[in-house]
Amino acid sequence: MSYKTIPLEERRRLREKKYKKHNLANILTHWFNVGMWLLLLPTGIAIISSPRLGLSPVWWQEMFRNLFGNTANLIRFHYTLGLIWTFVLTFNILLGFRKYFVPFAATRMLLDKDDLNWLRIKPLQMLGFMKDKPLPPQDAYNAGQKLYMYVVILGTVGIMVSGIVMTYNAVFPPWMKQWAQPLHWVSVFAIVAGLIIHVYMGAVFPEEKEAFFSMFSGKVSAWYARAHHEKWYWLKVKEELQWEEQVAQEVEEAGQTKIVEGRKTVAEGKLTVKPTAVD
Repeated sequence: MSYKTIPLEERRRLREKKYKKHNLANILTHWFNVGMWLLLLPTGIAIISSPRLGLSPVWWQEMFRNLFGNTANLIRFHYTLGLIWTFVLTFNILLGFRKYFVPFAATRMLLDKDDLNWLRIKPLQMLGFMKDKPLPPQDAYNAGQKLYMYVVILGTVGIMVSGIVMTYNAVFPPWMKQWAQPLHWVSVFAIVAGLIIHVYMGAVFPEEKEAFFSMFSGKVSAWYARAHHEKWYWLKVKEELQWEEQVAQEVEEAGQTKIVEGRKTVAEGKLTVKPTAVD
């Protein structure tokens, strides 16, 4: 049944009900990344900018160089911040690799047949085509988000490795230094290209506003989950039903135990012979 056919009262109930989608570690890592990119991207552009490349206007370079005093200080700030970013992310991944990263990758990043069909249909719908064609049901993250996760992971590794090579260039062979800078640029460009779509879909696109606010609260409504992440929604419903069955079974077993204990107490009371007082 399409979510569009759900009655009004049921929609209201689903809007009130909340599901947890992001844990605190995911939220903190996400906003740490946002903060680092807001500092690293503009300073990085200022470092490599020149009239010949045309990546940014001349005033952009001058503004940052004046802000930091000179180009050397600007580069030092960018490299230092990059090393902090690299250390924190690497530490988080190593610390929570088995507990968070592996389960997350296994349950929320794998692409299936529905995801591939979604990738075929959704871009056309965004361009105004195939509007009436229903999208395949999606997991907690849709196929576009999953695909972008792969870009982010590969791009982040490329940025970190190339950044370390450029920062400590004296200890690396010439061929690594030659490849470090283009690898750095390509990795940044790949992430930024997807980031533009990511920001638009999460913060601007009306239907996805709830996804944006979930990166603060960690929760989405059951209605949003039903409409945009149907597979994940039914998985949550299944988990709830299993929990309800377990609770009902525990209550029933506890009730049976009380009945048995009550009968035992009564039986013991009847078998107990009170001593008769002698005058």
